[in-house]
Amino acid sequence: MNNNTTTVRMDTVEQDYMAIHNEAIMIDTHNDFVYQVYEKGVDIANRNPNTHSDLPKFKEGGVDVQIFAVWIPMKEVKNSYGFTTSQIDRLKTMAQQNSSQFEFANTYDDVIRITNEGKLCGLIGIEGGTAIGNDLEKVKEFYDLGVRYIGLTWNNSNLIASSAKDETERGKAGGLTDFGTQVIKKMNETGMIIDVSHLGEKSFWDVIEISTDPIIASHSNCYSLNPHYRNLTDEQIKAIAEKGGYIGINFYNKFLVKSGGADIEDVVRHIDHLKDLVGVDYIGIGADFDGGITPPAGLEDVTRYPELTSALLQKGYTKEDVTKILGGNFLRVYKQVCG
Repeated sequence: MNNNTTTVRMDTVEQDYMAIHNEAIMIDTHNDFVYQVYEKGVDIANRNPNTHSDLPKFKEGGVDVQIFAVWIPMKEVKNSYGFTTSQIDRLKTMAQQNSSQFEFANTYDDVIRITNEGKLCGLIGIEGGTAIGNDLEKVKEFYDLGVRYIGLTWNNSNLIASSAKDETERGKAGGLTDFGTQVIKKMNETGMIIDVSHLGEKSFWDVIEISTDPIIASHSNCYSLNPHYRNLTDEQIKAIAEKGGYIGINFYNKFLVKSGGADIEDVVRHIDHLKDLVGVDYIGIGADFDGGITPPAGLEDVTRYPELTSALLQKGYTKEDVTKILGGNFLRVYKQVCG
């Protein structure tokens, strides 16, 4: 192939990137917008200058499915369970008030129907198993409320497991507790996805051994590119892939690059590393927008997602690759675990 033909081909790909982006089911597996509603009273229906996301921005960025994570501010909240259920209620109220544009799904078929109707499809995750407390039955209770993944820890360890922060900075490497083992089995039994982002490495390997379902890291990056405790080692990445799981790339610039100051090419660099290590079938996006992050240049908010599609195509990823990364890989896990 001569250089002129190559140039024409790349120009055509560039022209088609919006069509490819819009044809894909675009899924972000971690967004903290509901905390902004709790803390600042922002309205998802209106374009907010101080948030990374809202309904107008989701539409502009071609987002089809957003997983809204319920994060528990431990220093403010005494009752983690009560706070979590109130945030779930808040999410459902947001959807009810904007029902022509926004609807929550409970099943894979719901996801397909809602996205085909041109609405934003919402799913619910919990960031931190503290919400379960010591009550195993709360796994099923949260499932019945619409929750489809639970991150076993946030930065704090809990009755389930030790966190990455505690294992690394405080020398607490307890791993999964006996209660945590029961939680994993209950999540498998219930059809609740296990999220290992924020989980300590000892805890991680315990989960790998016990879980019979694929697991996800909803918002995590590559340790070998940036040795931060919140990132996944190559061995962890391979283990997630071997279980048929999923890793959503986090956009926080200090998880992408040690010194910060990341840009869109650094996001692609982490995606490249995952692809080189395990292939494209386990990669997705879990940006952590509205979670207090400083995003990379070129991906400042959810409206910029098409730029990532363009960057991947320019890097040589095929339409099929990009469609998997934008959402197909997570949908596979969701359908298998949740039905």
